[in-house]
Amino acid sequence: MVQKKVLLVEDDLEIRDVLQDLLEAEGYDVIPASHGRQALDYLIGAPADALPDLVVLDLLIPLVDGTEVLATMKRTPNLAPIPVVVLSAVARERPIGADAFLPKPIPLQALFDTIRSFVGAGPAPELASV
Repeated sequence: MVQKKVLLVEDDLEIRDVLQDLLEAEGYDVIPASHGRQALDYLIGAPADALPDLVVLDLLIPLVDGTEVLATMKRTPNLAPIPVVVLSAVARERPIGADAFLPKPIPLQALFDTIRSFVGAGPAPELASV
């Protein structure tokens, strides 16, 4: 089974590292980005087969905020179909264009359930041969 790619856009290094570790443990291929410009550069420059299956996007990120990343994705034809899960400590409702919204602090089970609802579970870990 091919790993599902998740672009994780979060400027807080601790949160990004923990989420990346947890998502990778669940079998997802995580592409980390620490700010909006980095996320957009990746999305716009990536070949079709390297685009993520899902974007997990914090709204309050430097250089280009999450709202602009989301708007750019939704007006770009090859990026518009990619589901976006927005995370935010300040917003209280799903931003226009987002496919899902989760408040911070992030309820991890809700995050995993939401990701699975869009892209399915990551592949089962390989069993070590004995």
